[in-house]
Amino acid sequence: KLAVDQERVELGKLVVDQERVKAEDTQAIAADAQRDLDEALPALEGANKALDSLDKADISEIRVFTKPPDMVMTVMEAVCILLGSKPDWSSAKQVLGDSYFLRKLMEYDKENIKPQILQKKYVNNPDFVPEKVEKVSKACKSMCMWVRAMDLYSRVLKEVGPKKERLAAAQVKLNATMATLKEKQAQLQEVQNKIKILQDQFDQSIAEKEGLAKTMALTEARLGRAGKLTAALGDEQVRWQESIELFEQEIHNVVGNVFIAAACVASGAFTMHYRQLLIDQWIVRCQELGIPISASFSLINILGDPYEIRLWNNGILVTRGRRWPLMIDPQDQVTQSTANQCFCLKSFNQSKVFVLPHFSSLLDSVLYLNTLFRFYNIF
Repeated sequence: KLAVDQERVELGKLVVDQERVKAEDTQAIAADAQRDLDEALPALEGANKALDSLDKADISEIRVFTKPPDMVMTVMEAVCILLGSKPDWSSAKQVLGDSYFLRKLMEYDKENIKPQILQKKYVNNPDFVPEKVEKVSKACKSMCMWVRAMDLYSRVLKEVGPKKERLAAAQVKLNATMATLKEKQAQLQEVQNKIKILQDQFDQSIAEKEGLAKTMALTEARLGRAGKLTAALGDEQVRWQESIELFEQEIHNVVGNVFIAAACVASGAFTMHYRQLLIDQWIVRCQELGIPISASFSLINILGDPYEIRLWNNGILVTRGRRWPLMIDPQDQVTQSTANQCFCLKSFNQSKVFVLPHFSSLLDSVLYLNTLFRFYNIF
């Protein structure tokens, strides 16, 4: 499902990119048309400012002319043509006498001007420029600027018109495109949110899987160790079972064994051979009387201490062996048993670097005589 949703996201991104390209194309058309209009706006703003500077006195200055100068007449003819009046002086005086004259110029419908009506006689006239008109009349200079601005705007508008039509059509498409784009973006965001949730779930599942794998490996290792321990305990079970049977047999024979041992102690000092003859007769008599007793009765096993017996064995190895033994003695047993047999007792500290006096000769003597040499307090 995660792969399917990712494919949907890629498809959604492609659709969004296509819709974004359409929107950019529409915006490019609008920007191109606005650029053309911006060329005429400075002239239009300059003409409006010039008209703002006029007042009734300036207008009255022009009306007083009975026969106006040629440039004044030319400017007023152009103004009359734009306002839909006859291009003669009498009509011009009527236009100038209108109390809303300047307002009409300011609010003139510049969107519907036919540029060719001013091209030949007026705008293309080399003398029809504000600088030359100003020499004749300041008020006519402002109206000359207004006429030229209207002409420039109409020509620009003629070029911009098709672009504006295309812009209007493109704007309709843009609105629909933006609506579609917004919808696609919402759908894309929804799918991306789902993908994020699925990705989080996927990552969590992977983490759980890895955790389970580690747990499984640990469990398998523990099972392996448990199996080894179980097998070892299985072997120990046999030994324990034999020990239990032996202990039960000893408990069964404890009366006879203790009786014979007590008789040995009470009988006093005899030779080993004579004591063994007595023990053999006592065993036979106990068997005749039905007293439980071990068939292989041993006085050492009954009255001896295994710990002391082990010390005897170690002492034999130490005192009778032809090679010197290495004894590890954490319970300090050897120290007590061999204290009187050592050739020399020395303390040797390895944490300090020094040489004991006569150490080498002393060690040579010990090796030569095959006796004990004990190091202690070594740390």
